[in-house]
Amino acid sequence: MNVSFSNLPRFLTDSLVNKLLTQNLPSKYSLQKDSLDLNILENQMNKIPEVKNVEIFLLPGGILSIYITERKPLFKVDSEPPFYSDVNGVLFNYKNIDSVQYPVLKTISSTISLKTSASMIKNLKSDPFLSKELENVVLIEDQYQLKLKSFDFKIIFGSPNHIKEKIKKLKVFCTFQKVQDSLINFQKINLSYNNQVVATTS
Repeated sequence: MNVSFSNLPRFLTDSLVNKLLTQNLPSKYSLQKDSLDLNILENQMNKIPEVKNVEIFLLPGGILSIYITERKPLFKVDSEPPFYSDVNGVLFNYKNIDSVQYPVLKTISSTISLKTSASMIKNLKSDPFLSKELENVVLIEDQYQLKLKSFDFKIIFGSPNHIKEKIKKLKVFCTFQKVQDSLINFQKINLSYNNQVVATTS
């Protein structure tokens, strides 16, 4: 069996893939070429949370070739146990895979789906400033709050609407925060109002 990855693997290994295939195949199938159904193998592999996509081929000489694309973490979900989520809101097991500090999502019972949160965090991280600064996102009663690494104030982001406008207002406020001592004591800013930032000292 030949296993290859679209990028350097961070969650799976050749031996783990082999073990997962063997464990997850229906009992009437084996990894013998005369009994293989490649669609069944692909379906079984696609059920593994860390796998975004898999393509399986039977090469000349009966060699099984498996090409895997792993999911990429977008943020970490603060839960017990913790999980990663990708851009589509798909959860998969957390493990310390690299030195990247992924934003942490903390949720308190909400009707907003994880997919909605993933879409919002993706948009936030697409901005170069927030890609470096975003530390955590808290979801309370369908309203988002943000925390940045270099600024102490709490950010009331509100609903996941008008994201670009809110990012622009946040960046302008952060720029002023850096250059004006008079803004240093603000504890909370609210971006959910149209065309303004409401800042408070408590």
